[in-house]
Amino acid sequence: MLRIVEELAGPGPLRVCAHAPADGDAGTGLRVLLIADVLARVVELRGRAVLIGWSGPRCEAAAEAGIRPPDAEGDPERIAEELGGPPGVRLGADTYEDAGVAALRIGAATLPPLAGADLLAVRLLLLSRPYEEPVSITTGQLDEASRALARWRRAVANWAAQPSKPIPAALKTTARTALDERLDTAAVLRLLHDLATDDEVPPGAKFETMAHLDRILGLELVREVGTV
Repeated sequence: MLRIVEELAGPGPLRVCAHAPADGDAGTGLRVLLIADVLARVVELRGRAVLIGWSGPRCEAAAEAGIRPPDAEGDPERIAEELGGPPGVRLGADTYEDAGVAALRIGAATLPPLAGADLLAVRLLLLSRPYEEPVSITTGQLDEASRALARWRRAVANWAAQPSKPIPAALKTTARTALDERLDTAAVLRLLHDLATDDEVPPGAKFETMAHLDRILGLELVREVGTV
């Protein structure tokens, strides 16, 4: 189990190396890069800079899935040279046992053809599952996820028009614990789903919570703010 606060705290930038499968498994490769992206977002929100290297086949869908471009690409040796040192974290579909290096083993992802697909819906579905578990996504699930994102964005835009309120303290603590201890984006998404239908939470608090956690989820939930 990776505990982000305890294992990845420290001075200087955190170097992360994401290894896409060499056999060209595009779905798993995309998932590896996605989890590296989310890990970087969490660590950066805690105040530490992150440098990311990618090894393996290039993933053409990464940008549309909201994954930031790497700071270095190539084999692990080249990545270490360009990033200024060896990685502190490795992510991939295989198990790594390098001394002093945290490792996340990412479960395989089977995806339908992505031509013309909503890649942020793919991101939502992948983040809805624990990263270490295998996942298989269908075209029907992608369509429903795209509709769910549209509903959330409309709701967030409506909440943004109301007076701002603080993020509920208990929810913020629960979300932070889930991310810091297990990078548990699935738990965070469940929290947001429950929040959206909780009539006791003011709309302004719902907006602030969604906007804050979307800095990690990267689903563009505030895309429609100002359009309603």
